Amino acid sequence: MGIWGNRYEPPLLFKAPLLWVTAGICVLLIFFVTSIYGFLAVNHPLGEGILVVEGWIPAKTLAESVHVFNSGAYQYLVVVGGPIVGTGAESGHARTYADLAASRLEQLGFDTNKLIKINVPPVSSERTLTGAAHVKRWLERSGTKVCCVDILTAGVHARKSWILSRYALGGSYRVGIIAGPQASFDPKYWPVSRKGTWIVVRNLAGYVYYKFWILFNRKASPRDWQATDQGESLSILENDIPPGE
Repeated sequence: MGIWGNRYEPPLLFKAPLLWVTAGICVLLIFFVTSIYGFLAVNHPLGEGILVVEGWIPAKTLAESVHVFNSGAYQYLVVVGGPIVGTGAESGHARTYADLAASRLEQLGFDTNKLIKINVPPVSSERTLTGAAHVKRWLERSGTKVCCVDILTAGVHARKSWILSRYALGGSYRVGIIAGPQASFDPKYWPVSRKGTWIVVRNLAGYVYYKFWILFNRKASPRDWQATDQGESLSILENDIPPGE
């Protein structure tokens, strides 16, 4: 009872705990929306060794790789990619994303003596992991001695590329990551963009999936994901395999 004999009424928030739950969910949702892009588009460059560029990335992001290479202490810029769906030998167009990326870099004036192209055979899944395995195979075959491998990809794909590349390359190399510009949508407004929402959610789901996949496949050797010895799986652009240094 109150001092005047009235029944004490607790504040509304104490009467309705659902409001607290709703407020908590809203806070978590705001935190998720404002931080998830930065979490996925991680940047942790090492700035030396070789710079590996995923060939499927947009032209704007690919152009950034030239600046990254020139500002670091890299030996080679390596483009890696598999077949482009719907292209053939008779089309006169690039048949793989590695071919396409290499052609674009040449047009930008990049030094072809420092450009390596790795074509990856078609795979139904694990394309990022397979590409990283081919990079390791090239490093081993060529005798190229480096301490570090930086991976450059597009925006929110970075976090997934990073964990898969570290898995495929094993403990032989330090692996860094560079999230290039996201060309298909404005990162600041991804929640109000249908394409932005789809890309962010898809890459978040992919990261979570492969995080658990790696956890349950720790006993499997990364060599299980190495490229096969098919003659066409590795190709070098306009130069022989570089000698070890």
